[in-house]
Amino acid sequence: MGKRRKSRESAIQCLYQWEMTGTAPEVILQEYWGMHDRNRNGESHDHTGADIEQASGTPEDLKVRLEQAGICTDSILVEISRQERRDDQVALVDRIVFAASLVLGTVAHVEEIDAMISEHARHWRMNRLGLVEKSILRLGGYELVYEEETPAAVVIDEAVELAKRFSDPEAGSFVNGVLDGMSKHLGT
Repeated sequence: MGKRRKSRESAIQCLYQWEMTGTAPEVILQEYWGMHDRNRNGESHDHTGADIEQASGTPEDLKVRLEQAGICTDSILVEISRQERRDDQVALVDRIVFAASLVLGTVAHVEEIDAMISEHARHWRMNRLGLVEKSILRLGGYELVYEEETPAAVVIDEAVELAKRFSDPEAGSFVNGVLDGMSKHLGT
């Protein structure tokens, strides 16, 4: 699985949580990345003083990237410092930064994106969409409009794969149709 797909999966989970709870997206991102790997491995959420001390050794350039993304916390630095190799630390920061840009960008433009989804999701009102599908469509809509480096075909394909993974197979064709309509409307 590609690095960007993993970031998109994380972004979908954060957008879903944002929709469910109304919690500030920055807080959701900080909590998600500060505990994500520990939750998956069944470990405690509490960081010790030794963990925080180890995190202080995180390379400065990686800290700066996280600060610029608006999500540099001790918990996230601890998770990065747990990666033994520099390449693994860089890869994790890349995932975090890309996911954060997707979540924060989507939330910042959610009204515009929702209007586009409503226009292209024929016979479906936004309040009738499942939260998973809505999150995937919002993310895809954000990428189509604002992430110019990613080709529209890739954005749509990734969104379809996310729908198949997190929803059901029929959701993939629905997501494909809506995002394809949006892409054609945008001329991408």
